[in-house]
Amino acid sequence: MNIVMGSLSHESNSFNPKTMELSDFSPVYGDDVFARLAEGGPSPLQGIYKVITSFGAKALPTIFARATPGGLVSLEAYQAMKGGFLQELRKHQDIAGVCLHLHGSMVVEKLGDAEGDLLTEVRKIVGDSIPIVTSLDMHATITATMMEKADAFVGFRTAPHVDTMETGEKAARLLLDSLTKGYRLTMCAVGLPLLVSGEMSESAKPPMVSLIEGLEKLDQKPKILSSSLLLGFPWVDVRYNQGSALVVTKDDPALAQTEAIKLAKEFWSKLGEFRFTTEAYPFAECLALALKVEKGPVCLADCGDNPGAGGSQNLVYPLQVMLEQNLENTLFGAIADEVAYEYCLKQELGSSFELTFGRLTTAPDSLGITVTAKLKQIGLLGQMPAVVVGVGGIDVVISKDRIMMLDPKDLEVLGLKPRDYRILVLKSGYLDPKYEAIASYGLLALTPGFTNQDFTALNYQQIRRPMHPLDQGFHYDPSEYILPSRNREGAKK
Repeated sequence: MNIVMGSLSHESNSFNPKTMELSDFSPVYGDDVFARLAEGGPSPLQGIYKVITSFGAKALPTIFARATPGGLVSLEAYQAMKGGFLQELRKHQDIAGVCLHLHGSMVVEKLGDAEGDLLTEVRKIVGDSIPIVTSLDMHATITATMMEKADAFVGFRTAPHVDTMETGEKAARLLLDSLTKGYRLTMCAVGLPLLVSGEMSESAKPPMVSLIEGLEKLDQKPKILSSSLLLGFPWVDVRYNQGSALVVTKDDPALAQTEAIKLAKEFWSKLGEFRFTTEAYPFAECLALALKVEKGPVCLADCGDNPGAGGSQNLVYPLQVMLEQNLENTLFGAIADEVAYEYCLKQELGSSFELTFGRLTTAPDSLGITVTAKLKQIGLLGQMPAVVVGVGGIDVVISKDRIMMLDPKDLEVLGLKPRDYRILVLKSGYLDPKYEAIASYGLLALTPGFTNQDFTALNYQQIRRPMHPLDQGFHYDPSEYILPSRNREGAKK
């Protein structure tokens, strides 16, 4: 049995004007996919491959490409990756099924819905009878085109996302079980007209914890194969942006619709419970609270400039505030500024010099901050080239490019001791569990940027209204938000 596998994944932030290019993805094709899997850590595609081979089926590789969340994907980059993927797909014969990992919120300039476009091309090649199953990020945006071209979607259930490999495994099992046992996969998705950030929807905290427990119970019902709550991605201004409740069943589209509507109603009933799952204040207030905590490190998440949600990771407004406080034993980073990084490389370790880096605002013509910096370290932040400069009592990490702040060990690679700082100010949204493990206290700093938590401050132009929380108190009828799919007729948009 031959199963096509592949992954093309990106979370696209339309408020960040810098487009993502081909070099940001470092795509590999064909058998090179296996080498990339062997080199990398747990991923959905790794889970897909594991299950395909455990079933005794043959895995047919096509593409593996992913990039740090950022701006829209350039049309040229997307077309190059799609072309390479489809070229590999056309090489394979006697395909029994297709199992992919796609993010679900990848947006291409001048095109929009990348997943819908990609699945449309896959369906043209493999035909109507070959099942297509795809794992998705929890922050996927389900479109009508996606529903019409795929047979089943399976979403992550954890935020932060620690079940990526397991979700890939589940998607592959769903596909292979249907093929070996001879039943049809049917699904229904019901739209949820809302914008909710990950910082308000961590899966281990209310209200998501009870909603996820509900998914687990739902999956135990006869004929229910999988259920997902997909929250959409709030920092992309496209008309089709919304969350969704999605249910996959064993050859029972009516059951899928009934349960998806129930799931959507349950989610909507808890709308008022969504609030920041970590104490959240403007940056200056967070800093004042941090200074009252005797034991460090206190971790402040600079969430308005979070690279994990497509932020530019170069806004230095927090540092400007910090420099007014005469702080000691504090770390700020990482600031992604290749020009400043390269300039630092020309200096001698231990030397002091004038350095300008970052931007004070998101305005295109914004100036950076100019300081007297002392070069303290040159090395790698994890695997990203970076330097550390001392600015008074603050250590500032400047990286060559954007990198998500997920692991204190990355700072250790750079020669730093994160546990010894009094305060860590991190370019992050919700703190990764590995940072939570070392933090004496965690705070969410509500800062400006392309991942601003105040959605009303963002200039949405395309998004469909009404949309919570931009609009309050409107009537929601799930039956009006059922998306059309391959296995049901007469669905409303």
